[in-house]
Formats: sequence, C-alpha cells, structure tokens
Amino acid sequence: MSSPARKRREPVNENWEAEIASYDTDREAVDREFNRRHIIVSESGTSELIAEENEVFQLVLKGISCSEIAERYGVEENLITALVEIIRAKLSLSD
Repeated sequence: MSSPARKRREPVNENWEAEIASYDTDREAVDREFNRRHIIVSESGTSELIAEENEVFQLVLKGISCSEIAERYGVEENLITALVEIIRAKLSLSD
C-alpha cells in the first residue's frame, strides 16, 4: 500500500491565471467580432426596433411573405414592404 505522502503528485501549472486571462481576452475579441457581423434577435426582438417593427421582423425571419403579413394585419402589402425596408436600414441589412 502506498501512503498519501508517497503518492505521485501531478505537475501544477503555475501560470494558470495568466492563461485563463489570455483565453478570456481572446474569447471577448471573438464575441465582439461575431456581434459586429451578426444580429442577435431574442424572442422579444431587438432594441434597435420599435414594437411594430419587431413584430414584422419576427414574421419575416420565420419566412412569412410581406403579402401574408399584410393580410394578417389587414393593411396593404406596400406598407409592409416599406416597413421591411425601414427595418433593413435600421439594422444595416442588405437585400
């Protein structure tokens, strides 16, 4: 039987704090780049849009056409199309 004092000790990384800090810094840079290139939209929408724009944007993201959205809201399709263009401009989205 081996006593606890005789157990082989694993090497300890003396620089672990610096490595974790470096990893965290790298991850923050990756997250910033991701957020610069992508829009994160929660179920409640995005803060850059007003409530009505968020509602329409959520439907567009679900693949519902402008004509179907217009029909749902009882408005003309060109109103929804114009709103989608406003949303694209606010979010700096291309066609």
